[in-house]
Amino acid sequence: MNKRFVCLVALSLTSLWSQRITDRRSAEIRGGGGEGKCTIEVEVDDVAEVEIMGPNATIRTLNGSPSTFRRFQCNQQMPNRPEQFRFKGIDGRGRQELIRSADDGGRAIIRIEDSKGGREGYTFDIFWRGGSGYGGGDRGGGHERGNRGGNRGGSRGGYEDDGWNDGWGDGNGWIVNGDFRFDGGRRDSGSYRDRNGERRRLDGVRVFIADGGLVTVTFQAEGGRIEFTGRVERRQGRRVFAQVRGGGMFGLMEIEMSSRSTVGRISLPAVGLNWSN
Repeated sequence: MNKRFVCLVALSLTSLWSQRITDRRSAEIRGGGGEGKCTIEVEVDDVAEVEIMGPNATIRTLNGSPSTFRRFQCNQQMPNRPEQFRFKGIDGRGRQELIRSADDGGRAIIRIEDSKGGREGYTFDIFWRGGSGYGGGDRGGGHERGNRGGNRGGSRGGYEDDGWNDGWGDGNGWIVNGDFRFDGGRRDSGSYRDRNGERRRLDGVRVFIADGGLVTVTFQAEGGRIEFTGRVERRQGRRVFAQVRGGGMFGLMEIEMSSRSTVGRISLPAVGLNWSN
């Protein structure tokens, strides 16, 4: 009886392990208007499922060696409820199909089956036209919407119906249709960990957040310039959260305003980045 129980437990653990998440990736947002599009490239051995939600994607290995991402590039972040969502397989020797569309709740799942031995690269595109809401992170607290705090910024083609800044477009530093620009800081204003885990100095920073939510954060750092690009995910009070990537680093960046025109603090926990003004 004990042997049988041990075997059953072992089989259950094997089944769970064989359906594990083996890679995660945040989208590299390259910008561009019109129809939304993402191109995803992965490596699969046997069976895997790729799940895409907002700016984030995971790959779950159902069978075979661990599946991984090669590329996840978009011209804009996929909204929670994209309209006219479509999938198109581009390359790969096996089968790839859409098993869950994103237009019914913001999560798309693509299943890939590679019946031949060894790993194989697969590429596919997803498309959409418009949609509502941008997520991929904490849904609680989300965006501060409506007319709270005097929403004089109105709707100017912003990140959501009222713009990502929700009226933060009426002070110094907010120019050209609600874009935010900041250039400041000093020597030794912060630090981060490089690829070798060594602590490096950060000096001044330049922050640009477009009215539509695109973000560019450029640090003057020890050893040269580091530039992160991405898109606003949400705003809570004076804090702006953006999925960014740059210099081989990526993650959720927090930009805290100390006034309507000044950045007080920036952090990127994934690489231990902290900067303060």
